[in-house]
Amino acid sequence: MRPRAARIHLLSLGLVLAACTDKGTVPADTASTSAAGDDVSDTTPTSSPTSGPTGDTTGVPTGDTSTGEAASTSGQASTSDATSATGDPPGALLCPVAIDDAILACIAELQADPELADNNFLLDLLWMCSDAEPVADDYDAHCAAHPDDPICALEYQVFVETVLPECVARVQQLVFADVCLLPATYPELLFAPAIALMERRFVTTAAQLDPSEQQQILWASADMGFPAASVEEALLASDDDGLEQLTVLDVGTDRTLVLYSGHYGDTRVGRMFFAGTLTLVGAVEDGSFTRCGVERTIEGQPCTDDLACAPDHKCMDILSDADNVVLAPGVCASPTPIAGEGSPCNAHQDCDPSSGLLCLDSINEGDDGVCRPGWMRRSFAGPDTALVAGGSVKLPLLVAGVATVPTAAYLDLQRAQDGANQVAIHLVNPLGTSTSVSLTDAPLVVLDLEPIAVPTDESAGGVWHLVVDDLGGQASGAVTRVALTLDTRWD
Repeated sequence: MRPRAARIHLLSLGLVLAACTDKGTVPADTASTSAAGDDVSDTTPTSSPTSGPTGDTTGVPTGDTSTGEAASTSGQASTSDATSATGDPPGALLCPVAIDDAILACIAELQADPELADNNFLLDLLWMCSDAEPVADDYDAHCAAHPDDPICALEYQVFVETVLPECVARVQQLVFADVCLLPATYPELLFAPAIALMERRFVTTAAQLDPSEQQQILWASADMGFPAASVEEALLASDDDGLEQLTVLDVGTDRTLVLYSGHYGDTRVGRMFFAGTLTLVGAVEDGSFTRCGVERTIEGQPCTDDLACAPDHKCMDILSDADNVVLAPGVCASPTPIAGEGSPCNAHQDCDPSSGLLCLDSINEGDDGVCRPGWMRRSFAGPDTALVAGGSVKLPLLVAGVATVPTAAYLDLQRAQDGANQVAIHLVNPLGTSTSVSLTDAPLVVLDLEPIAVPTDESAGGVWHLVVDDLGGQASGAVTRVALTLDTRWD
């Protein structure tokens, strides 16, 4: 077993909070919705910090679930005071800030307990502290002090189901604000630290999905505001008559994340889950990530020295120039071998991603591959570049934070021209070895994880280049959406 990845604790953010009262014990059903998640085929979705309100008998949420957009609690008054400040009518059912504070204090107390903190993720702690049982005393205390607050006239279970999610959403936004694994925008996801691509496909029919994925699609569609009676209806609701399914590994916590996104009215919208569950851990709104429920840890994070990765990780593969100026940071990775590393595989599940291993050397499941640590697959973005008539352009790709040699390479790009004109595209590795990518006069070339036969005995880390030569002399347009994905190994 390798050391469990060190977590970034809320306590380290300097939140000095009063300890919570006698409420550390949580019903077993709450703990069961941990980072590992529950199998959606055995679970009827219920209200949770990240999954929206209780759904109907099909397990699909109803109504407005955009709780993740709630503002920070900073400076907010009590429920009755907040009514006038926010413009809500008298009698509005608002979750009091005192409950936010109690949840935060409880999280801080649990994080101070090494046994609890080491065996639970931040989302687990949030759930423990915002469950109906631990919140009950805080609700009673608030209502004793503010008996005229409209929420105090509710049955407690009604408060839990309809009002408490507002507090939970505010707390979630606060506790994940500085530790969220997800980047700011959807286009950055594959290039974000600690994210390794597992699979990318465009889904147009329910037949492409297993039962748990079908439930995720229905849940996501309803949560995005497009409730559907069937998976086919949900897919057809997007402008593209389908959704992109992006599956990635969080290499810091070895959790698999699944994102479904599509275009609705010329804007990208999506929802992210823990694989195999209906636990919502991220949302895409107008191309930007919101509602984060997954924290980053040390493994997979950028670094420029071992100190940043201490004590259990090392800083691997920093890219520097001849003057030792850092061009691209390395990555914090554990030097401890993982059981099963080096075994043959045909699918990621052959390697057990929950141990940190992915099936590398092939992007398509069913092909021969080798189990290696997930951080050894990384994707790197290149700049958009205009073509030069009668000339060449070189797009740099800074590759760092990988193992020593590549075992497979995949290229994404779009090359568009106004008309037919022959253009050659080559991929050049850091040692100058060139591999042909495309030679065509077609006005449009689109590559989607196109396998490129790069040398497997030459350096992976360094400055790669995508070279575009205008052979026809009439080049126009540009090369855009360039991304290089590498599988690597130790030589």
